Amino acid sequence: MITLDLLQNRINNFWGYGSLESPVWLVGMEEGFRSVDAESDKKMLERQFALPTVVGMVDASRPIDPNFRDLTNLSPFLPNAGPRPQQTWKFPIMLYLFLRDKKYPNEDKILDFQRFILADGKKKEASTIELSPLPSPNINSWLFTNVAGFETRKSYESTYQKQRSKGLRGLVQKYSPTLKLVIFYSANKKTHLPIWAEAIGKAPDELTEITHQMYFEKINKTSFCIIPQNHRGSMTPARLYEYAEKIKDKISIF
Repeated sequence: MITLDLLQNRINNFWGYGSLESPVWLVGMEEGFRSVDAESDKKMLERQFALPTVVGMVDASRPIDPNFRDLTNLSPFLPNAGPRPQQTWKFPIMLYLFLRDKKYPNEDKILDFQRFILADGKKKEASTIELSPLPSPNINSWLFTNVAGFETRKSYESTYQKQRSKGLRGLVQKYSPTLKLVIFYSANKKTHLPIWAEAIGKAPDELTEITHQMYFEKINKTSFCIIPQNHRGSMTPARLYEYAEKIKDKISIF
């Protein structure tokens, strides 16, 4: 059963998958998943919320523990995940691989990175971070209406989003000595950009727009990229690589 204590524990103790010591973070707004039905979804989330964390992170080292392989948010890290890259992470992974290897990755390479490297807490190459810790099938769904204080998405966000935004800023500051690249994916000027700007330590109007809706900043040794989500096919490889070509010489990942 999803209780108030379980939700608050998730909010206070979960940031994502992998290790915060990874030099690369892919940072999004919240986890999504493919819904079965409300009751099945809640049972799955109850198990997912009970996953052990280390410094706020679930270690998705391969092979994934057989007891957890059916959880929807661990399934992208399985060897048989696919047949295509997970759409939320596809473009952030593409950007990272291009900046790392200085060449355009094909879809097989993107998928292999998702399956075998991303969020592996032992390999510590790249981790995923979620601003909002409560997963949802989509923006119009909300599974926690029976929990006091979580009756609506709006009540949840108004209570906890500022806390999480400050927490994200704190993580960036704490791990900045080893953090080389942060890719924020989602660039809505009203809801997302101010949060990413705060995490970077800038005001939204101080961010440098490189191409339309894509921003870049570098603070000491940490590079920050902001790209839009692939909403209804709005992102394309050509659009991403136009941006990537303009920033590639400013970034040193390793």
